[in-house]
Amino acid sequence: MIGKGKAVAIGASDIAMLADKLEVHPADLEAISEVESGGFGWFKDGRIKILFEKHQFYKRLDGSTRNKAVRAGLARRIWISPKNGGYKEQSNSNARYNILEKAIAYDEEAAYQSASIGRYQIMGFNYGICGFISAKHMFINFVESEAHQLRAFSNFLKGNSLVPAIRRRDFEKIETVYNGGGLNGVYAKRMERASNRLRAGKWKGYVPGLLSPTPEKIAPTPPAGSITLEKHEPVPPQPDIKPKVNARAIGLSGAIAAAFAVVATQWAAVSTWIGGLFQ
Repeated sequence: MIGKGKAVAIGASDIAMLADKLEVHPADLEAISEVESGGFGWFKDGRIKILFEKHQFYKRLDGSTRNKAVRAGLARRIWISPKNGGYKEQSNSNARYNILEKAIAYDEEAAYQSASIGRYQIMGFNYGICGFISAKHMFINFVESEAHQLRAFSNFLKGNSLVPAIRRRDFEKIETVYNGGGLNGVYAKRMERASNRLRAGKWKGYVPGLLSPTPEKIAPTPPAGSITLEKHEPVPPQPDIKPKVNARAIGLSGAIAAAFAVVATQWAAVSTWIGGLFQ
């Protein structure tokens, strides 16, 4: 079935690692996916989430093929907003895939280029900047793993110079570039609210760099509240082994120095143990 694959999921540690790499906050990255797809890239029936854009399909067709697609209700010259009924034929997963499959019959690559796909709802025509050889190639990889989606998301942000905007939390800029304008700040406000909620909840206490080297220290889906890292037990002091000192062999001054060395060794062990209690 088209749209179904292995669907290997990513975890919070993967998002944290990308955030560290881009030097942004993971809550801001996750806020984008929450607004785009509800934070989950799959329909309940297991197929990857898509939304077909008829005006994009129109741009990628010409001649008689375009005219036929227009008459079939698959293509149109202008974008129509949701509030004006622009997506009324795509109310569920079956309807969306029905449109995509019909569009594929006219022009397969143009059809894939005209759909937004997955957790980050990246348009298929961005396949090149995202690191794929075609829109169909991107779709196939997205279906297999969210890791491919995350890499594509990273490439998209860097390729469109959006990383500085995320660092500034400039959600209006993000909306303009990511969504192509026309939303009048609606998505920007949603992203900001989602980011604030995630910063206060799931990602509270996030410290850059702590999660990246050891992603196993964070659960795939952390509960609301601060993220708790592993706590290591303090190392107890080792048995007190006192070296024997031969005063005759080394002389009085050497014996005194050796005695100080023994005391220093014992103190270092105790200090290490005490320090471990506060880690």
